[in-house]
Amino acid sequence: MSILKVENLSKIYGEKEIKTVALNDVSFEVEKGEFVAIVGASGSGKSTLLHIIGGVDKPSSRNSNNRWSKCL
Repeated sequence: MSILKVENLSKIYGEKEIKTVALNDVSFEVEKGEFVAIVGASGSGKSTLLHIIGGVDKPSSRNSNNRWSKCL
């Protein structure tokens, strides 16, 4: 049973010529009882991912397939 599902999540900062892709089409599921660690180099999008999941930030609206859900 999934407690968290993320599908096709993207976040892009900036516009036109000056843009930074923080998350590009990220998908994963967390099953009940699983332990998950989010690791990566500085600037790889870890905090951005957590901010979107926590509702502090919004995904980019450029991809209509962006969605995530907490399955409780």
